[in-house]
Formats: sequence, structure tokens, C-alpha cells
Amino acid sequence: MKYLNTVVIVLIVVILGWFFMRDEEELDIETKYSTEDFIYKWFKNDNGTLATYIQDGETLDEDLVSGRETLTETMGLWMLYALEKEDQDLFEIIYGQLNDYFLDKDGFLYWKLEEDGKARVSTNALIDDIRIAEALLNAADKWNEDKYRSTSGLISEYLSQHNVKNGIFTDYYERNDDYASESVTLSYVDLEGLQLLGESDTLDSAAAEKTMEVLEDVPIDNGFFPKSYNAESEEYQFDDELNMVDQAIVAYHLSRTGQSSEEFLDFISREMSERGIVHGMYDRVSGEPIVEYESPAVYGILTLYLLEIGEENLAEDVFNRMIEFRVDDTDSEYYGGYSITDDDTHIFDNIIPLLAEQRMDQR
Repeated sequence: MKYLNTVVIVLIVVILGWFFMRDEEELDIETKYSTEDFIYKWFKNDNGTLATYIQDGETLDEDLVSGRETLTETMGLWMLYALEKEDQDLFEIIYGQLNDYFLDKDGFLYWKLEEDGKARVSTNALIDDIRIAEALLNAADKWNEDKYRSTSGLISEYLSQHNVKNGIFTDYYERNDDYASESVTLSYVDLEGLQLLGESDTLDSAAAEKTMEVLEDVPIDNGFFPKSYNAESEEYQFDDELNMVDQAIVAYHLSRTGQSSEEFLDFISREMSERGIVHGMYDRVSGEPIVEYESPAVYGILTLYLLEIGEENLAEDVFNRMIEFRVDDTDSEYYGGYSITDDDTHIFDNIIPLLAEQRMDQR
């Protein structure tokens, strides 16, 4: 009888221990994915696509984005997130939306759609198409799905046939006018994506290599990158007022092929050391900030860049500043969201930090 009582007590202790451990694990999961939950709660359209803003808004210019419109940019980043967390179920949902709404049978991708999935534009966006095609190719390898590879090839072939000017991939193709843009924005040049797709024999490898050289040979001015490269004049173009999203993306793309961009790294290190923050825009000549605001997306991209080049201490500083923009009050209806202002925020300022959170956790 004593033995039986002892066994019962041990079992109770084990069960209670498991129960409390499970509660802790569930709490960790809830905290870890609070931003993902926030995105589902506030950005999900009725058809499952993810909106650009929480609040509805009227589209006044088809070149701009408003309200509940949905972007290929968002879809590509959401694909990357599904790959990062190795969630094929989520990836399959996104793949279904890609085929149902964004992708034409010839491989053309609309860069944005209305909330109901209807298109009012006739242009694509190089960076988004490359990101999606690369994600599909990586997903095909990860989960052994030929359909992902086939769709990646379809998108790549369309880019090869339409988005090239003077042998270089450029920003967009306007289908109604049969016109490819003259310039490529340097933050659009995803070196690793171009290399992977070029080697897969679906993307024009010569154009991919020449486009990669545009970024690999980029001139640096006062620690900053040019905004774009004109394929016709063969000249780099600098902005006087620098958007740090573009600058950080260029540095990240270079880092993925082993380039640390030392001058830019020194600038970020100095800003964090002296100011403790990185502003959203800077003057190219003086290197001084020209706006007061900060962007969690900038901090998220910088986190990815710094982790890629092994600057983990600085990455942690930047990451810690980023999460100061996250709503961590569990009683708030916006719990998990970033940069909530007037009950609104941009999805880019939430997906990029979510990717940074995922990468930091993997570290």
C-alpha cells in the first residue's frame, strides 16, 4: 500500500510539472508569435490576402498604396517568413493566394491588388518577383514540391523576356505600354536571389550576372550607397536625402554574398554609439538626420544585415531598439503590433520586425 501511495504521489508531481511546463511553453509561443497574431488579426482581408494598412483608405494615385490594398512585396516577405519557421502549411496558403490573385498564366505578377483581389495596375516589381521566385525555388528544395519550382520558373522567364533594358534587369515592366523602366533601384538588386535563379536556368543568367555587377561595383559616398543605376546612361544616381530603408536593404543584399560594407557598418555603429538610434532619413553630404522619426522596419533589416556579417552585439543593440516600438501590453487590442499611430500602421513595419524576431530566435 505504501508503495502504491508513493507511485501515485510521484505521478501527481510529474503530471503537475508537465502541466506547468506546458503553460510556460505556451506562454513563450504566445509571446514569440504575438506579432504574427497581430498581423492575422488586423491585416487579413476577407480573401486571405494581407492588407497594407489597418485602416481603409482611398486610392488617389495608382503608383502609391493605400488602405486595404495588398502587395506582392507583402506576399514575398510572408513567404520568407513561412520558410524561416519551416511552416509548409502557411507557405501552401500563400502559394494558393499567389495563383488565385496575383499571377497571370504567362508569369506576370501584379505589384498590387485591390482588397477584393482585383487589379487596377499593369506593372510588376522586380524586387518582389525575384523574392517570390527565389522563395518558391527554396521551398521546392525544402519540401520536394515540383509545383513551386514550376511557378518559380514561370515568373523568372517572364522577367527575362520583359524586365531587361540594355542587358540589365530594371525596376518594372509596364505591360499595357510594353515598356521596361530605364533604371534599377539598387535595393531591388537581390544578389543571392539573382544568382540562385540564374543558376537554375530559368532566369536569363547573362542579365542576372550583369545586374549583380551593378551592385557589386557600387561606389560609396560618405558611407552611403547610390539610389539607382540607369541602364541606358550607365550611371549611378545618388539622392541628396537618403531613405534608410533603401540603404539597409542594399547592405543586407551585399552581406548575403559575404560583403560587409565597412563604411556603412561604421556609420550604423557610430549612430548607435553616439545617438542610440538610427533615424529614418539622412542628408548624404553631412551625414546628419533630417527627420525625427525611426522605423522598426529599418531596425529589422539592420538586424538581419548585422547578424549576416557576424556583428552580433551591434545586432542585439539594434534589435532591442526595434522592439521598443512593439506593443507588449497584453491588454491592448494592438498587442504584438509595431508603430501604431492613430489606430494604424504599415504592414512592412510589422513583417520585417517579425522576420528579425525569427532570425534572432534561430540564433
